[in-house]
Amino acid sequence: MKEITLKIDSLSYGPYGVGRQQGQAILVPLTVPGDEAEVRIVEEKSNYSVGELLRLTTPSPLRQTPSCPYAGQCGGCPWQHIQYEAQLAAKEKSVADALTRIGKLDGFDLLSILRSPKEYRYRRRIRLQADDRKRVGFHRASSHELVEIDFCLIAEPEVERRLNHAKEWLKELRTRVRHIEIVESGEDGTAVLAGKAEGDFAPQDDSSNSHFLEQSKEVRGLILFGRGWRRSWGRAVITMRPEEGLKMEVDGEVFSQVNREGNSHLVRELLQWGEFSNDDRALELYCGAGNFTLPIARRAREVLAIEGDSRSVENGRINSRLNGLKNIRWIRSHVPRAVRQLRDRGESFAKIVLNPPRSGAKGLEEGLTSLRAEKILYVSCNPPTLARDLAALSRRGYRLTRVRPVDLFPHTFHVETLAEMVRTEKAR
Repeated sequence: MKEITLKIDSLSYGPYGVGRQQGQAILVPLTVPGDEAEVRIVEEKSNYSVGELLRLTTPSPLRQTPSCPYAGQCGGCPWQHIQYEAQLAAKEKSVADALTRIGKLDGFDLLSILRSPKEYRYRRRIRLQADDRKRVGFHRASSHELVEIDFCLIAEPEVERRLNHAKEWLKELRTRVRHIEIVESGEDGTAVLAGKAEGDFAPQDDSSNSHFLEQSKEVRGLILFGRGWRRSWGRAVITMRPEEGLKMEVDGEVFSQVNREGNSHLVRELLQWGEFSNDDRALELYCGAGNFTLPIARRAREVLAIEGDSRSVENGRINSRLNGLKNIRWIRSHVPRAVRQLRDRGESFAKIVLNPPRSGAKGLEEGLTSLRAEKILYVSCNPPTLARDLAALSRRGYRLTRVRPVDLFPHTFHVETLAEMVRTEKAR
């Protein structure tokens, strides 16, 4: 395999530093902009190559020594060797590059990134992989090889302290489990453990799980779920507070943002941009269990909330009642189908909020524009699909006005983004 000397110029939207040789991009993990390194090419593609770091000849001043001994092995935090300010700058750049290069968008304000309130100890939930030997940990980068762990520096302390409980629970289970999530409950310093199973539930686990909870006071609830089935023991819900005065109770396995304080910043920013008033009829797509829905409903006249996951919708309805919010209409539906139905009925909304999965909202632009909202707020965890979708909306009469990157995931390349689009006179 060919060995070269390479200067690293930038970071990719991924776990790589990027250098160039003879015009071709070379992606190298564990490198930092400013590094000069000896690199072995391990994979060659038509328009780029992948290399492995052999040795640093001149380390970048942006480097830092990772605090975690698993860094470089575990694939969970591929940027721990990069100073946090440099991480933030790279995330801003990844958003800007996607919008201008993929979306061909211009004329918008790219606001400075909202930094995570915590650089470490920020995750209220972690997902641990489990293997056939009943070990738990994270996968090695770009593989399914397990790196067994005894602690995790990005987990909240209450979550990390439950790691041994998760290991003990796994050893007792007869049901075959693919991964376990440890989720901080939000009360009493306790946690919920949720295991995703392969195959059927083993009936012997019913009594053993009840016994486990009796012995483990720090774990308040257990969940096992698989294809077409779900079982729970104890109080298997977590508490969320997206803003002051709101309390949500959500099933432990239902999606929730991992960065509690960062999420509060994101909710506050979205509410400020939305300028929701009691005259507004708002539509929220991919609403989940109501992280944005409930705060919006405190301000808007009516919210129509649409989500495909039935348990999230059930949780949302419960939390509407818990918080005395009667102006939310929850609909469990495939989002594209629901948007077509709204369009066909000639419905309209003042504001639209959408927070799709990483795959984005491709194909929704015609239906969205037919709803004639004055403003669309798009929350995304994937800059490339965000850029694609915003470009499609811009071709149908919406103008991108401002964008705010938000760092909810320090030491990874992932970045959340809030984008605002405003309807123009040319909207179709």
